[in-house]
Amino acid sequence: MAHKPFSPRPFPPPALAGVPLEYIVEQLHTLAHRYWNRPETADCVLIVPTCNHVQSPPSPPATSNTIPHLTLQLHIDYLSAKSSLIRGLFSGVSPLERSPSMQSSSAPSGSPVPRLLDSCSSRPVLLLPVPDPRSIHLLIHWIYFGKTDHIEACLKGGVVNWEGLARNAEYLGLSSDIKVFLGRWYGKWLLPARGQLERCSHRSEDDSDDDSDIELEYGENEVEETSEDVVCAASNSRTPDVTVVERGRSRIVCPLTRLPGNLKVYAAA
Repeated sequence: MAHKPFSPRPFPPPALAGVPLEYIVEQLHTLAHRYWNRPETADCVLIVPTCNHVQSPPSPPATSNTIPHLTLQLHIDYLSAKSSLIRGLFSGVSPLERSPSMQSSSAPSGSPVPRLLDSCSSRPVLLLPVPDPRSIHLLIHWIYFGKTDHIEACLKGGVVNWEGLARNAEYLGLSSDIKVFLGRWYGKWLLPARGQLERCSHRSEDDSDDDSDIELEYGENEVEETSEDVVCAASNSRTPDVTVVERGRSRIVCPLTRLPGNLKVYAAA
């Protein structure tokens, strides 16, 4: 028996025409605990390839067994509310027609194109080759609950990397609030650390030039370490837990260390 093809499903639905999107999203967040990790209530399936450099499956449409993948049973309204890419796909719009950004470097070269696969109308299957499959669960949790605490904990623990999250957010066309969070994280944690490494690199080059002209003789007296020497030495270590003294103020570059052992990383079923 042939399945009825999936009919385009716009968001917001016609019944909610005129209702502010912010209110709809707020209500979805309020009800998220009823649907999170509840595959029996799911109305769509995401197929997320775990190897991004696999060539696009041939036509006719591929099955989920073609490539290594994650299978996530989720809800169309939640995904459509936060991702312009997914909203367009479920509305029947080609990703290339929806946004020229799909042709940019967000997606790895040779990766499959996001599209709806053959499936029944009651539970459509969407192929979604995101740039960084490791962090997709965290972004989906944010889509459902609107909270960034799990993302922040995993960034601190080094479980996921900032670049992967940022590329996924751009690829999916996520709403601006997650991009604001990622921008603040970059400014607070990554930018100071990178600036410190650059300063130490320049200092090392200057020291090399000085050493080529001056012959140093070390006697019995100990060489006094300056605060700048300590900073440069610490910046070259694996844990960037560094205190930088600038203009009479102390600034702490917080470390990206291990994930706390009691944190559970939530994953969609």
